[in-house]
Amino acid sequence: MVKASQPHILIFEPRSEGHHLSWLRYVAEDLLDAGFRLTLAVDCRPEAKELIQDNLSTLIDKVSLISIFAEDGKFHGGSKLKALAHCLDKSGAQEAFVNNFDDIASHCLRSAAVGIYPPRLLQGRLSGVYFRPRFLKNASWPPGNIIKAVGFQKLCRRGWFKHIFMLDEYMFAAVKDKCGGAAFHFLPDPWDGNFSHCQNEARQALDIPQERFVLLNYGMGDRRKGLHLTVRALLESPPESRLFLLCAGKLDRDRGLLNDLARLETRKMAKVMNRYVSDTEESLCLCAADVVVLPYIKHFGSSGVLSLATAAGKMVIASDEGLVAQRIQEHKLGWLFPSRNVEKLKGCFEQAASLSELDLDSFRQAALAYSRLCSREAFRNALLSAFVP
Repeated sequence: MVKASQPHILIFEPRSEGHHLSWLRYVAEDLLDAGFRLTLAVDCRPEAKELIQDNLSTLIDKVSLISIFAEDGKFHGGSKLKALAHCLDKSGAQEAFVNNFDDIASHCLRSAAVGIYPPRLLQGRLSGVYFRPRFLKNASWPPGNIIKAVGFQKLCRRGWFKHIFMLDEYMFAAVKDKCGGAAFHFLPDPWDGNFSHCQNEARQALDIPQERFVLLNYGMGDRRKGLHLTVRALLESPPESRLFLLCAGKLDRDRGLLNDLARLETRKMAKVMNRYVSDTEESLCLCAADVVVLPYIKHFGSSGVLSLATAAGKMVIASDEGLVAQRIQEHKLGWLFPSRNVEKLKGCFEQAASLSELDLDSFRQAALAYSRLCSREAFRNALLSAFVP
């Protein structure tokens, strides 16, 4: 039964792909456990609603749902920001939590820079997770970042934000000092799941050869994630190589990449799971791997796959740019290669395949130590420390 005294939060999430529903579940679980009453402003059209109900199956009876779309299929008020205000007003919640603040940030900041502010209803009641605040990394280039930085400062000074969570621990520290710390919080990029499967059993379940050195590419396969670099490196490897690619997750429609992956499969150097991967399969993939590969190109911000890799105790090989590289280097989680350099990437694969069990165990221990910093417990503590004094 809902108590009138329960603090009421609206969680706004217009999307249902990728990480969005996992994060919605994490936030909802933790706020419910802390005694909050929740209304979820989501896509209530049949296909998306089914995904939401499936992902939030254990929570769906504990929350209220409200549609972000009007009967004509468009956002209430004609935009995400106006739909957010509409849903907050209709729900009667005390504040709005935007599950992915990036969804409204660009328009919101650009408008604020020229004196056009969000709907007044949101002032002082606006919270959320800001995944990729690129303008904070370089406020002077490109020119659009200048505008966003001005808008951000105006919103900060006028008290629009209640709680803004950031996933970059280094950027967070700088912003907190510069913009006044009360509204800003660091939130670890969390992992969830059971990664206790024996490697041999996981490989047997996935039909992967036991004797191979398995490189895991997990997640979406668009070009900026660098899967094509890994594939090229393996195509250039000799036929007798122990290297084997496990590629799991929905790929884009790059015909050339799909053809190259098929070539690797024909050579018995790869297994491709080009589809949605269940939580159980995710766990098996990570347990079956020797190394997780993150050859991202100009990737900005955090990586949920890095958190998963550390939870499974896996060494990581990644490109040498951005926050991911900074974390790998500081916490000794693996090796870096010059971004986009296929030859160097191939060399990392070959060297990793020749590592002793003692060396691999050293990376395993470092990974498991880091994983405690981004566990669900660490996430919950960081989130609730802002909402529960």
